[in-house]
Amino acid sequence: MFKKATRKAAKIKLAVTGASGSGKTFSALRLAKGLADGRKVAVIDTENGSASLYSDRFDFDTVDLSPPFTHDKFISAISAAEGAGYEVLVIDSASHIWEGILEYKSKLDGRGGNSYTNWADAGTKFKGILDAVLQSKLHVICCLRSKMDHVIDKDSSGRTTIKKVGMAPIMRDGIEYEFTTVLDVDMSHQASASKDRTGMFTDRIFQVTEDTGKMIAKWLSTGEVVADAPKQAGASLEIQIVEHPLAERFVHILLGKLNKAKLSDTTTKEQERILSYLNKQQIELAEEVK
Repeated sequence: MFKKATRKAAKIKLAVTGASGSGKTFSALRLAKGLADGRKVAVIDTENGSASLYSDRFDFDTVDLSPPFTHDKFISAISAAEGAGYEVLVIDSASHIWEGILEYKSKLDGRGGNSYTNWADAGTKFKGILDAVLQSKLHVICCLRSKMDHVIDKDSSGRTTIKKVGMAPIMRDGIEYEFTTVLDVDMSHQASASKDRTGMFTDRIFQVTEDTGKMIAKWLSTGEVVADAPKQAGASLEIQIVEHPLAERFVHILLGKLNKAKLSDTTTKEQERILSYLNKQQIELAEEVK
């Protein structure tokens, strides 16, 4: 009846959390590529096709979900990905799962009835999505948007700056207990683990790369904790540009001036110039508001 437990058949369930602009999507796609090891990756995109901005860097198939974010849309998409033989599924953003449940509960309350009973109904639908994720025969990476706040800080020259920071993820309280590993990405695109059953990322600060996904895949297949766990790395210029608040407004214009079709075609020096221009424009716009 009983047999020796093994991780070889297990499919990991990961969460990547962070505020808007932290690089969650890029990090998740890098994780997926490493985990997939040449096999197929699928993305459930609820963010107006934002994942497709990286289609020149990663090979994946996508399905766009639009509001209302009902539970059956997610369950159907997860089932379809499983049936199509994908190795890794990214849900970006899984926060819309919870927002859809809250909207459903609000509609029930609007019709009357007992609020406790309505929560039970909404909770059943949420459990249906959660079960679809956790019982899936795919590696699943869920991107979770964090609530944002701003803190006053001082840079190295003593100048006062305002920084955007991420707080708790927008999701049901305690959701982190459902995942094997939860990686929190900050605004400098550095990650740390708030939960980690693999033992590879505890007390480390690092940038998520394809090698991070490969390490997890090795841990699943061999049970080995990879000795050369990720070291701290500098933030990618490309991530900073793509996630910049003014990227959509100016990047295509700047690429045109450089005679480049896409951002990945640019040199490091050109990316530095693009980022500098975006930051300058952001400062000027902020001054105009004042």
